[in-house]
Amino acid sequence: MAKSSSSGFNGELVHLGVVRMRAIGSGALLTDAHSLDEASNSSVLPDITLLAATNREPTILANFIDQRIQLEIRTGEIDEWYEISKIVMFVRPTATGYPQ
Repeated sequence: MAKSSSSGFNGELVHLGVVRMRAIGSGALLTDAHSLDEASNSSVLPDITLLAATNREPTILANFIDQRIQLEIRTGEIDEWYEISKIVMFVRPTATGYPQ
């Protein structure tokens, strides 16, 4: 029997609904969701204002559907910094594949 991929979704279309992360830093955290080739599908997600110390995990609402999803995280200014210790992406399968 063939092994499944580590994500558990073998070519299925998945819906990214929420990204939750444990992040500290200064400045604003900019996040985008992309398909793997970054050309066909992308979505700009809401920014997160970072704090040096916090007990909250910001929740980013998303509405992104693709076979594979890549999350881009960055800052916008030179002296901004961030440290991420946990990222949780809530995804669910929506279709078994693209129509033939």
